[in-house]
Amino acid sequence: MKSFQPAFTKYVLTALTLVAALPAWGARVPVRQSSDNGASSGVDNWTLLGRSTPVTLTANGKKAVVTRQIICPNQDRVNGSCTGNSQGTTGEYLFLFQVQSTSANVSVNIGKLQGFTKVDGDHVATYGVMICDDALNNLQLCTSDPNDPNFAKIANITFKVNSKNGSSVSFVVPSFPSFPAGSTPEEGQGLTFYIKTTQKNGLPLAYPSVGIK
Repeated sequence: MKSFQPAFTKYVLTALTLVAALPAWGARVPVRQSSDNGASSGVDNWTLLGRSTPVTLTANGKKAVVTRQIICPNQDRVNGSCTGNSQGTTGEYLFLFQVQSTSANVSVNIGKLQGFTKVDGDHVATYGVMICDDALNNLQLCTSDPNDPNFAKIANITFKVNSKNGSSVSFVVPSFPSFPAGSTPEEGQGLTFYIKTTQKNGLPLAYPSVGIK
């Protein structure tokens, strides 16, 4: 009687090899569209702080250029806070960090966070990559790449919480993808990370720090 074990083993090994060769889509950082924050027509409701001038960060022979912005994700900007009221009580804030670099294995560290809790899932996560949605919102920092619909360029980026209270987090980028400039100056150009916090006191606003290593 002829044995089928060798053929079966060959097929199993082939299947395992194919699985191992696939990109780690399950580990991809979440994405959020700029339109999740509001439409261009409502820019005064969700922009708390416009894009900053670029700042150059250096560490351990690595260099990155970072631009920042602050968004009210619930479109509830009132009297200089993301609270929807004039009392400055609790509010949600979305901090954007657009990064350009030619260095390898860069850890983008965001610290001094207040009210950060890690939540996963595209469009609803509290961390991830902000992508451009020109059809609805082209007036904020975002990652523009219409030719990468499956987000393959960010598949190898990892995220970790560095402290028990969530006050420090890191995005680790093995190599920075090349992204085209956005359709407007407000969108900028580069890899745009976001961190969403819910602060116990809407005011005074706690600004996070950013650095690399």
